[in-house]
Amino acid sequence: MFKNREVEAYAVSVTPAILEKWNGEIRVWDTPQSAIEGGQVVDKITAPTDASVVEEQMDMFGSIPQRARIQYSGKEGWVIYDMVEKKG
Repeated sequence: MFKNREVEAYAVSVTPAILEKWNGEIRVWDTPQSAIEGGQVVDKITAPTDASVVEEQMDMFGSIPQRARIQYSGKEGWVIYDMVEKKG
């Protein structure tokens, strides 16, 4: 149902404002699924962080990204797209 697409890596960041909005914690998942669907939290980002988006999961209409696979600090995982801010 939801389509993933690999993208040319682009820079994003988790900003202090994003952390504040999400109660100081961004959960990083092993798959682009919720806990109900079988996804597991593999890390938590609790400080401002720079990252690169390397894959996106599009919404059900295929028009906007709803989740992003990010690479950061030697780690990798999926976050809700609104939890990162595109740089530039």
